[in-house]
Amino acid sequence: MLNKLLRLYNTIKFLKFKQIYWRIVYLFPRAITQQKKCPSSQICKQKVFFIPRNGITVDYQSFIFLSELYNLVEIGWDNPSISKLWKYNLHYFEYLLQDNSEESHLVLQFKIIENWIASNHFGIGTGWEPYPTSIRIINWIKWHWKTNLLSECAKISLWNQIIYLESRPEYHLLGNHLFINAKALLYACAFFKLDNETSIYKTAIRIINEQIDEQFLEDGGHFELSPMYHSLAMEDLLDLISISDLLPFNFPKEVIIEKFEKGMRWLQTMIYNNEELAHFNDCANGIAPQFSKLVKYSFDLGILIPKLDLPKFIYHKSSGFVVYKDNDFHLIADIGNIGPDYLPGHAHADTLSFELSIKGHRVIVNSGTSIYGTSKERLRQRGTSAHSTVQIDNQDSSEVWSGFRVANRATPFDININYPKDGLMSFSASHDGYKRILASPIHKREFKYSNKLLEISDHISGIGNQIVSRFFIHPDIEISKIEQGFLLSKNGEIIVKLSFESTHDAVIYKSTYHDKFGLSIKNKCIQIPGKSPLIIKAKFQIIL
Repeated sequence: MLNKLLRLYNTIKFLKFKQIYWRIVYLFPRAITQQKKCPSSQICKQKVFFIPRNGITVDYQSFIFLSELYNLVEIGWDNPSISKLWKYNLHYFEYLLQDNSEESHLVLQFKIIENWIASNHFGIGTGWEPYPTSIRIINWIKWHWKTNLLSECAKISLWNQIIYLESRPEYHLLGNHLFINAKALLYACAFFKLDNETSIYKTAIRIINEQIDEQFLEDGGHFELSPMYHSLAMEDLLDLISISDLLPFNFPKEVIIEKFEKGMRWLQTMIYNNEELAHFNDCANGIAPQFSKLVKYSFDLGILIPKLDLPKFIYHKSSGFVVYKDNDFHLIADIGNIGPDYLPGHAHADTLSFELSIKGHRVIVNSGTSIYGTSKERLRQRGTSAHSTVQIDNQDSSEVWSGFRVANRATPFDININYPKDGLMSFSASHDGYKRILASPIHKREFKYSNKLLEISDHISGIGNQIVSRFFIHPDIEISKIEQGFLLSKNGEIIVKLSFESTHDAVIYKSTYHDKFGLSIKNKCIQIPGKSPLIIKAKFQIIL
């Protein structure tokens, strides 16, 4: 009991006062009543652009979300046996944005909106929670601007969703949830032609002005430090730019364009050749729009994103990622904090982890994210043991718990960056995430690269602590044991030789890889055990 209370204290102490205050306020019922009519809507005369969705549904009864298929007629809108994230997706109504304008589909889309209105009574159930409400508001408006098919009943429902959302944005969470709340309210202003004196616009623009610099860092990264949520944030910025001409004069369009352009430069360094995202923190492919789709959307809006000739070595100081990319290696390493102190819900205990692509092939990975919620598997995927880094005494470098909580967390220090010179690149960092355990061991990781050889050295202090260094191998890569280490190959072609220097031999274990929600793919993990104090060296040598 004492340990649980201490863990709770070490979680709560990082929250902002605003988050605690609003959690208390939200315990009380809302003083808001359902409206019987709504303001007149504004006709959108400009061409409507957005990123289409695909592969969700054909008949608007059976839906695939998170690699899981359910039938709406069988499960209903708020079945308690279905995961909350799946139900969230059902209530988002992103299937209205599928790239199909046949009349038969439009009829089905019209009917499912009417079905939702009849089945989800005012303020009751999952569908009325602020986050799905926000996304649904946006998607209904996008759909109407494309089709002009929202009924008067649907417009009244839309207005009720808007006033319900405006009464309680997610100040208790902040982060991407609050930004989406504000985005939805701005869409409402554009749709119902609400001016800058209305409370809805004032609430929305206040949130945007407060959050835009908070959430979009100086190096371009989104502050929750997930490439997936960063990509979603890029789409949010484009959506706001797309409606800027329908909003009052003080909407900060130029600021948002600047944040988008910097964010796209950051994202370009955090994807691989096939546009897959680097797996740091909560991140999965297939949720956020791909980089190329964001580029096309921006082009449609008149924003040109040139193909940048990026330097080989980039240190994203604000977000804490180091990226090195040449014709052979593409290395991405996390040497930063796990996320905002007051908002670590999407953080993993992955400090000093890395991913590595060689000759365009994914080789070393973090295990990814396939599930939310509070299950043991969710906890495992967030834990240090699911990442390509060092674990000490079977503890997590940051104390992740429940589905979205973190108590004690690792702080990186002694960060040394040596930019490439005379063919040599190196950088290093340490973290104190294990100071709470016996002997307070420190993990230092150093990366050196020269002449097609990448060397990663782990230095672990302490006395008698159990050490495990893990290197997760992408499922497409085959491993062959040789006397001097391992050969990693793909389709029979050798990519790299991997060898280790340590007191113990490296061992291959079975594991799982999760590049999409709902998916688990078998892969291998190379583990090197030992006891502190310990030095482990891994060498990746390209075979010519």
